Amino acid sequence: MVESALVTTVFLILLMGIADFGRMGFAYNSIAFAAHRAARWAATRGSTSGHAAAVADVQADALANVAALDNAQLTVGVTWSPNNHPGSTVQVQLTYNFKTLLIPISSTTLTLKSTSAQIITQ
Repeated sequence: MVESALVTTVFLILLMGIADFGRMGFAYNSIAFAAHRAARWAATRGSTSGHAAAVADVQADALANVAALDNAQLTVGVTWSPNNHPGSTVQVQLTYNFKTLLIPISSTTLTLKSTSAQIITQ
């Protein structure tokens, strides 16, 4: 009985850790995809496109592409270098505060970041 309880405890902790790393991989993949899509969206809506992208528009597009994450823990940063004209660069950075399930009593979070940059075409 004692041996079975010890092995079961270790097995469940290991299983929970694997699931947490899977969740973290999913969260990073989701924010990387959203950053890429938002940067691409902004790159096709430069100052000569007829409807120039604003920071709020790019942020809304990034949030629309994030799947199954807490949007309250997500931060979207948008910068144009040097401006929003064709040939310039738009950069979208998403930051997500990931809270693990393995250590629920801990108040620390892992910060996941993804940045995507595109050259403005229009």
